[in-house]
Amino acid sequence: MAGISHASIAKLGKNENITTDVLLRICKALDCDIGDIMEIINDDNEGATYIE
Repeated sequence: MAGISHASIAKLGKNENITTDVLLRICKALDCDIGDIMEIINDDNEGATYIE
């Protein structure tokens, strides 16, 4: 539905980095905003960590 590759889906399942383009495609498919599918949590030890 979002037109993303199997590799990108695998990366999401492994909590690995994906491109902003993939995130935007997911948002378009779900008719939602980027803030609806991810949040930014600051970790004092490692910097910012993105969680979907």
